[in-house]
Amino acid sequence: MLFRILSNQKQKSFYNTYYSIHTVLIMQVTNNRNRIYFRYKPAIAILVLIVVILSGCHSMRMSKVSFTNIRIDSTLNITPDPKIESVILPYRTKLMNDMEQVLCISNVPLFGGRPESLLTNFCADLILQEADSICLKRYPDIHVSVSMVNRGGLRVPIPKGEVKVQNMFELMPFENEIVFLKMSGVEMRHFIDHMAARGGEGVSGMRFGIRDDKGIDPEIQGKPLDDTKSYWLVTSDYIANGGDGFEILSTVKERIATGVKFRDMFIDHLRTMGKKGIKIEVKTDGRIYDAK
Repeated sequence: MLFRILSNQKQKSFYNTYYSIHTVLIMQVTNNRNRIYFRYKPAIAILVLIVVILSGCHSMRMSKVSFTNIRIDSTLNITPDPKIESVILPYRTKLMNDMEQVLCISNVPLFGGRPESLLTNFCADLILQEADSICLKRYPDIHVSVSMVNRGGLRVPIPKGEVKVQNMFELMPFENEIVFLKMSGVEMRHFIDHMAARGGEGVSGMRFGIRDDKGIDPEIQGKPLDDTKSYWLVTSDYIANGGDGFEILSTVKERIATGVKFRDMFIDHLRTMGKKGIKIEVKTDGRIYDAK
C-alpha cells in the first residue's frame, strides 16, 4: 500500500504527498464486530516522511530565497479584521478594566537596589507577613523566620500614588509560587554569604553586614544565627529550585510547595490595604549594610 501511494503521488508536490500519506495512516479503519477504531501511527508517519524526502531529493532544487522584514511595533499599519475584533473585544475590555483596578495608594515611589532598597524591603516584608498567614491556616507547626526575594525578579518600580493591578503584573510577570524551605543553621549561613557576594538581595527577618563578599554578624529574628538550629525560609519556587544563580538552595531537601502564586498574593494583600485605607510607607532600615 505504501509503494502504491508513493507511485500515485509522483506528480504532486512534496507537501501534498506527505499529507495524503499522513491522512491514510491516521484514518486506518478496522471493522471489528461493527465497531470502528481510528489508529494513529506517528512513528510510521515520520518514517514515510523521511522516505518521501529522500526519494525527492534528486529533483528538488533551490533557485531563489527571498524574505521580507515586518516590524511588529507601533509602525505596523494593519486594518483589524472586523470578525476577529468582534470576538476579541469583550475579552479585551474586561482585561483592561481588570488591569485598571486601583489596589491601594503609595506615599512614595519604590525603586529597587542593593544592598537594600525600598522596593526589596517592602516586597520581602509582605512575603514574610503573608507566609505567617499561610502557616496559621495550613501549617500551624511551622514558623517561617526569614523571607527572600531576588532583586532581579522585581522588574519595575512601584509608582507613587495609585497602585493598580497592572503594576503588579509589570512588577512580577512570572507565574512564580510560594515555597517554604527548612534550612540548617549552616545552610542558612552559606545562603547569607551567597547573597553577600551578590551585593545583597531582598530579605526580611534577617540582618547582616557585607565585608569581602561575606555575610558579617548575621542575625535571624534579632538573634545571632545559630549553626545548630533550623530555620524556615520563604521564597519563590524559581529561587528554591536554583534559579538566578541560587543553586545553593536546590539541594535543600525539606520543602513545602504551597501552590500560592506570588503575584496573586501581592494583589490580594494590596487590595486589603486599600480597603482598610492603609497606604504604602516604607523606609530602608539597615537590614543589609556595608560592614567595611
